[in-house]
Amino acid sequence: MSGGDGVFTYRHGIAAVQIIFFALSLLFAVYFRYSRRNGWFCIGVFSIFRIVGAGCMLATISSDSKGAWTGVFVCESFGMVLIIYLIIEFLLRINKVFPTVHDRWFWYPQVITWADIGLTIGGFTAASRSDHGLEPTGYTQASFGLFTALYLIVVYIFWCLWSMRGTFSHDEMVLIRCAAVCLPLLAVRTAYSLIFQITGDMTWNAVKGNPTAYLVLTFLAESAIIYASILAILKISPRPGKMKHNDKWAQVRQQAYPLMDSERRSRVREPAQYPV
Repeated sequence: MSGGDGVFTYRHGIAAVQIIFFALSLLFAVYFRYSRRNGWFCIGVFSIFRIVGAGCMLATISSDSKGAWTGVFVCESFGMVLIIYLIIEFLLRINKVFPTVHDRWFWYPQVITWADIGLTIGGFTAASRSDHGLEPTGYTQASFGLFTALYLIVVYIFWCLWSMRGTFSHDEMVLIRCAAVCLPLLAVRTAYSLIFQITGDMTWNAVKGNPTAYLVLTFLAESAIIYASILAILKISPRPGKMKHNDKWAQVRQQAYPLMDSERRSRVREPAQYPV
């Protein structure tokens, strides 16, 4: 797939739809941020990466510059880890309410992610010095190997929590079911990149590969994960925030004068019931 010829291709059409879809998810992320809900950071940053990447792809219509293609490559390379951490955030909230998995299992992904960042930086450096920067390298293959290990850790945490779902309350059931939907979709997205890293076949490349494969295995899979997560977040209660001053005073007053409040409530007369 070439660029700079002024032709609006199938792949550019996918990029245009991506901007619409992920602009909407970015608005949800902003709402989640100010309503103290889970997932706002991962959904927001992921949406920004996809919007910028799609914008760079549309820029290749009129410009075949290396900068535009680099922007697509960088934005497509990031994002999957944010989806992993979105699912981890759901599982961590469940584990805090119903302790099932030792806390160290939530620390392992952080260690792996830092190692993955180092490999990713090395991969970008090597790609920038190569004439075939989109082809798999030792850095990208090692980085994707770490991501696969990260995915398997999350699957293990999910399985441990899923086996205890019979004791979950409403919010936790919503989140565990959302994870059950997202993990297979993420496996599809992971398989798309894994095939490319193993074979080097450009058909499976997210930047210049087959547009239909990208549409089904990347865009639709990622969109389904993000919007399933948004729906789940809307169904559960917000995270507890800092108690306001008036709420604190009401709580202290209730603890200090429980009898006074109960007597005052007993003196409040119920409204008269009149026949209709």
